[in-house]
Amino acid sequence: MDGITELAPLKITCTSTRCEDNLHCFRLTQRQRKNGPEGRCRQCGIEPIDWSRVKRRDISDAKHTIAALQLELIRHHFWHLPLSEYAESYAIRKGRRALRGAVKHQLAKAIGSPIHPRQGRQTPRETSEKATVVHYAQHATATCCRACLEEWHGIDNGAELTDAELGYFTDLVMLYVTTKLPNLENESQRIPKRIVRPALVKEDDGSFALAG
Repeated sequence: MDGITELAPLKITCTSTRCEDNLHCFRLTQRQRKNGPEGRCRQCGIEPIDWSRVKRRDISDAKHTIAALQLELIRHHFWHLPLSEYAESYAIRKGRRALRGAVKHQLAKAIGSPIHPRQGRQTPRETSEKATVVHYAQHATATCCRACLEEWHGIDNGAELTDAELGYFTDLVMLYVTTKLPNLENESQRIPKRIVRPALVKEDDGSFALAG
């Protein structure tokens, strides 16, 4: 998959595929589930993943799991997508130690319970100005919603996450962070806050002026 890194973010959804580049989607419709084995690409039907190995959720085998995740187009996109300035700054201000606590808290809030008021949409995409490195990591590791969690990691949609499962997913997300930010310090670093451009408002004469 070398060289396949430039993917237009606004055109990629959870069901997008680029099978000619070995980038698939393994989320099947109900009809597709009835007509064949699960775990195959919804577009071309290929079955390239050892799901029993991935769903063991063994952090010592994370290298294999990460490689498998990148066979799905939406996951590959987030593994290769540069972090936004906001997402990177968030991590630097936290530091690795505090960020791990933030990861565990975010995962518990977003996917710890099968009940969420915005199920399927609870994790911001990269197009959101407030998407942190944790959100990027959740999409990359299929820990963004309960549907992805069940599809990839074999967690029943109606079950509460155990402490062991939450610990595993925290470790997996932190591996993404380490990959993206290998030089991240353990402790918080002070950096200037990003300057937010003031909003423009439309005047009565049709012209625009700075708000406030």
